[in-house]
Amino acid sequence: QEQIKNLEKKRTYKQRICDKGTERKTLQHNLAEQQVICEQEIGKLDNKLKMLQTPEAVCPLCERELDDYHRSTVVNKTEAEKTKLTEEIWNIETRITVYEQELQQLRAEYKDLNNELNTYDSLRQQCGQLEAQLEASEDKEITRGNIKRQIAALELDLSTNNYAQESHAELELLQQEINKLNYNEQTHALLRGEEKRWVCAKIKQSKIEDAHSLLAKVNQQKPLLLAQLANLETQLGNLEQDSKQQINQLEEDIIQLGYDRSLHNTLIASLRQAQLAPTHYQDLLKAQQQYPQIQARLQELQLKLEGRLKEQQGIKQQLDNLLAQKQEMVDNRGDIQAIEAQIQQRRQRMDQLIIQQGRIEQSLLQLEEHKQQYQATSDRLKQLQKQTRIYTELANAFGKKGIQTLMIENILPHLEAETNYILSRLSNNQFHVQFITQKASRSSSSKNKLKDTLDIFIADANGTRSYETYSGGEAFRINFSIRLALSKILAQRSGAALQMLIIDEGFGTQDQEGCDRLIASINAIASDFACILTVTHMPQFKEAFQTRIEVLKTNQGSQLILSN
Repeated sequence: QEQIKNLEKKRTYKQRICDKGTERKTLQHNLAEQQVICEQEIGKLDNKLKMLQTPEAVCPLCERELDDYHRSTVVNKTEAEKTKLTEEIWNIETRITVYEQELQQLRAEYKDLNNELNTYDSLRQQCGQLEAQLEASEDKEITRGNIKRQIAALELDLSTNNYAQESHAELELLQQEINKLNYNEQTHALLRGEEKRWVCAKIKQSKIEDAHSLLAKVNQQKPLLLAQLANLETQLGNLEQDSKQQINQLEEDIIQLGYDRSLHNTLIASLRQAQLAPTHYQDLLKAQQQYPQIQARLQELQLKLEGRLKEQQGIKQQLDNLLAQKQEMVDNRGDIQAIEAQIQQRRQRMDQLIIQQGRIEQSLLQLEEHKQQYQATSDRLKQLQKQTRIYTELANAFGKKGIQTLMIENILPHLEAETNYILSRLSNNQFHVQFITQKASRSSSSKNKLKDTLDIFIADANGTRSYETYSGGEAFRINFSIRLALSKILAQRSGAALQMLIIDEGFGTQDQEGCDRLIASINAIASDFACILTVTHMPQFKEAFQTRIEVLKTNQGSQLILSN
């Protein structure tokens, strides 16, 4: 995955190189177009200079005759424009060379990145395969554990012979029967070999019977096939005679016609040449029509040729003058070559410096991008660290040891006090409830640690013991006290008074004294509720309450009787 991540970064860098190469190619193409335009302009200026060299030259713009001063002015201006265009072409060629070097460097980097990225797809495939192998190895590890347990169980069964008990019994019975039959393996093997030989003989006999039946069918069809063969031979003889007669007749016809193949080929060639005669005739007519124009054009070209010959003589004379001047001039070719060598070296040095400048600029751009990425990553890291602290605090606050524990610890003393207050009235101060929320851990690694729990311990005259050791009546009173206290606290927390209390059964688990105390407790807390509804099937409790709703079952259905 780390290699894939690095290759993805290189893919991004490769795309940037590709974009940069495209940009350089576009600039190079534009410069090449500018160079072509400049060269065309230089060609036009050269033509203008040639025209200005002639004695009868006119102004290229206004077509007015030029004297020596104006001719020299126009020539100097034209040469200055030519020099400027030449310098521009040199600058363009320099920039094209720089771009070409940058493109070569980019191509090399692109090629290297391509070679490095060839493994990208295989790495992704290998990563997927490794993940699948990892998941498969986990499944195989689980399967191996199950198989090891099965092998251990099977080895235990094999060592104790605790397997296939019914098969063991059947094996013993079969062994007894074999002993009674006096079974011999050699005799059994001989008999099986004899049986195989008889089976092979039976197969061969069936093949012989099939061959006899096929031979009988062929013998039945043989006369018919012989008759057909004789008939075909007769027809073949007749066809050969007819063909010979036709060939002889055709040869006689050819001799009577006096056919000559060479003459036939000569006539075909002449016919093909004759087919081209109309085309040649049309070409001849066109040539006769165009002859006057061609004649006039020829005279015009002869006049131009005479003018060009005169120009050539003038140019030759100028060339002789220039050669004479050249002989008088000092030979500075050595200095020029030295200067050109220096220029070439400085151009190469300039190209190297330009390339180095491009590399440095690219490095600066990359450093700036890395700096921005680092700043963004740092800001993101700070934000994530802040969110991590917030979420950690929230997780602790909303976890088991957070707000839940705090609420339970805050509510348990109040719940314990309210429960003991109600329970004391139900048990004549004989029971006392205690809630335990933490106890010591039993594991050796965390002996000094406390773990969360919720244990209810009830103390009576005989001491403190757990909730499960009390009888049904005692447990009912304890449950009644805890539930009633919890209902009161929830009502107080919600901001509403607890108006109604419903007690469904529960009196059957109490003895007479417990029932009296339970009734007394209900009457004692009656002032705390607007209505207390007690459901019971025991008739002795009717007189304990002033207002009663009795349900009587009749043939017409259940009826309600309200008595005060």
